[in-house]
Amino acid sequence: MSMSQFIQGSGFKVLAMARLSPCEYSVILYLMNCAVSGLDQIITTEAELCSLIGYEEEEIRGVIESLAQRNLIRARYKDASHPSVHPSLRLGFQFDMDRWHLSYEEDVTSHDAVVYPFVRNHKAQLEVIPESKEQGQEATQGAQTWQRVLDSFLDKRSLDDNEIEENVTSAKILVETHPVDQVLLLLRHFKSRIFSLSLLASNWDHFQELYEEETQKVDLMDARKKHQELDDKLKESSKNWLENAEKHKLNLAEINILKLLIRHRHPRRQLFWAYQARSRYVNLEIFFEENSSLMLAITSSGAILKKPNHTNF
Repeated sequence: MSMSQFIQGSGFKVLAMARLSPCEYSVILYLMNCAVSGLDQIITTEAELCSLIGYEEEEIRGVIESLAQRNLIRARYKDASHPSVHPSLRLGFQFDMDRWHLSYEEDVTSHDAVVYPFVRNHKAQLEVIPESKEQGQEATQGAQTWQRVLDSFLDKRSLDDNEIEENVTSAKILVETHPVDQVLLLLRHFKSRIFSLSLLASNWDHFQELYEEETQKVDLMDARKKHQELDDKLKESSKNWLENAEKHKLNLAEINILKLLIRHRHPRRQLFWAYQARSRYVNLEIFFEENSSLMLAITSSGAILKKPNHTNF
């Protein structure tokens, strides 16, 4: 697997979820930098590597052994039949994520790095429900749906079997989380700019916003200014409520909702998702009443539902 395939498969997101130590990340990033420079493997010593990344030799030795055991790097020491104080070793980063062994019950993949919106059943993950006989027809229709997405992406592309299989999985995720027409619209619009369906799934909001910027003929600066003003108003209200959390008798879940609204890039959209689960946040009932006019109703794809004669942005 090459660096480009690693990036297209959301490799950096999987690496970010690997829970490595600072020293382990330093070794990996150094080896990735070497690979980008054209050095797929390097010959070095533990002492030399320590001087380059700033760690003790004893710690480096343990880190190399740990990373090699988990197949995140390729490491081979000089022949043990010729002992030396500082034996040379050959190091290289393992770009093939299928060979990684991570500290989870099941290995993390690029699809585990995709962030989904809140859903109304109050769960933040997709459920796999055993298929019944009555669901057979729906399953067939679902297969036809993700096949349309895959066919649209593969049009005028030449991929090997492994790459096609990876995109099949991503196509299924996309049709489960977003309207298929919206997925096809983005694929047609961006064409060669979307290198893999995994890239689209993990960066959906980015492509959605970019599409709006490129297609809408409106005063974007003025619209953004109004958006920002209303976003700031909601964040200020959230801060006031958070500062008086004890007075309002807020529990941990309610405090976390307010913190999420304060730091979120699109707080008015996120308020919509929180509002759908408002029965879980009974102490925020007045907060929802005070700020419901600021809420932006959106679809699961992130598209804003515009109302006739609506004065808010």
